[in-house]
Amino acid sequence: MAEQQRHVVIIGGGLAGLSAGCYARASGFRATIIEHNLALGGVCTAWRRGPYLIDGCIHWLTGGPFLRVYEELGVLQRLRLRPLQHYATFRDERDGLEIAITADLPAFARALELVAREDRDELDRIVEGAHAVAAMAPPLDRPQELYTLRDGLGMLWNLRHELPTFVHFRKPMADYAREHLRNARLRHILTRLVPEEAPALVLLMILGYLQRGWLSRPEGGTLAFRDALIESYHGLGGEARLHSTVDEVLVEGGRARGVRLGDGSFVEADAVICTASAPETLFRLLGGRYGADEMRRRMAEWKMFPPIVLASYGLATPLAGAPQILHLDGIEPLEVGGRRNETLYLRIYNDDPSFAPPGHTVLQALLTTDYGWWATRGSNYVAEKDALGEAILTALDRYLPGVQAALRVVDLATPLTFWNMARSWRGAYEGWLPNADALFGHVRKQLDGLSGFYMAGQWVEPGGGVPTACASGRAAVQLLCADEKRAFEIPHRAGLPGG
Repeated sequence: MAEQQRHVVIIGGGLAGLSAGCYARASGFRATIIEHNLALGGVCTAWRRGPYLIDGCIHWLTGGPFLRVYEELGVLQRLRLRPLQHYATFRDERDGLEIAITADLPAFARALELVAREDRDELDRIVEGAHAVAAMAPPLDRPQELYTLRDGLGMLWNLRHELPTFVHFRKPMADYAREHLRNARLRHILTRLVPEEAPALVLLMILGYLQRGWLSRPEGGTLAFRDALIESYHGLGGEARLHSTVDEVLVEGGRARGVRLGDGSFVEADAVICTASAPETLFRLLGGRYGADEMRRRMAEWKMFPPIVLASYGLATPLAGAPQILHLDGIEPLEVGGRRNETLYLRIYNDDPSFAPPGHTVLQALLTTDYGWWATRGSNYVAEKDALGEAILTALDRYLPGVQAALRVVDLATPLTFWNMARSWRGAYEGWLPNADALFGHVRKQLDGLSGFYMAGQWVEPGGGVPTACASGRAAVQLLCADEKRAFEIPHRAGLPGG
């Protein structure tokens, strides 16, 4: 009985922390989440503004092989997923060109062929590559730290048929487009749909998963997904301390022994799982020890997700017929907190009645910005937010006429919002960008010289996202169980309510 009461403290109550908590409880540990915010969920959050629901996270949910993790966590038993048929629409405001990205990949390729007939062969290769990437099984069974030689050789053997696709599309999107696409406009379109630094494989994964029906939206959006996971954690007996900030990880004899909170109190533990940003973990919580030099090198070489302004508008119009995701290119440049934006990424919540009353909808714009600009506004911060909200709305009315007159609610989240709410380092809400080096470079979840300490979340899973965050919490507990020489158990098998 005493063995089952080994205590693990989890720093951060986002998806990775909640996932780790569920697996820890199922495996017989007492689990306590220490969360900086007033609520669990981290950046996987949503909030109410009058009758409107503002969604701060999930634009689509990656399923397929990752559904297994959601099921293990009891999430799928508590919500409904609606597979996407229409992923997004790209529209060039200079001449009205529209390209629909749908589950019908041949139709998508034909639409692009009308733009670039000379690239027909490469477009066929993209479609074939999308099928190949979707067929690749991500390594979810165990973390790489627990791989045997046989595991590694088996993974290489399973990828042998897809190796040509892997090599061809591994390079950054900008390099791939420049080297393999002849048509300048096609290069421009594809590098608008996927960040230039990201491997072209990211585009193939989106297209392949979309075609298989593996991209979906949870009914009720982020709020429903987050609350389902919170319910699972509490249903398993997990504990949480909210509005509590960890200031230090306590180390004794080379082992993590608990945490010191901002109010000066201590929480003792037999192990610590940390989901905070890697820079904050290494430089602040661990005082610059245990891998800080490697972190400085990584920060110099890898790029983080750029900070954003999330501008949301509650509108007294349904915007019926508009696509749920709309990429607007060729817009009049928009200055957003020190950054020039020449495209608009819009999310239109007209496909789910949970977000607005009948006849209304929520329109959301995601724009890149500069963290330092917002951090130095001082007493002008609120005025700058208000002015930017009006400027963005004016721009939106140019491309979606009538939204300005239909305005009922304005809500702006800046990089400081992400920092205050979820301690997102300099507003990097998903950690490392999925560039080729980061996406395929393994980030260890344990630190040399420090036992009983494990890292999970966006910062040890380059590219971030919901599935990798959940899988990361799973992996951290697998490492903990291996060190504690106890069986790793799945919450679903542990009798999770609803499972």
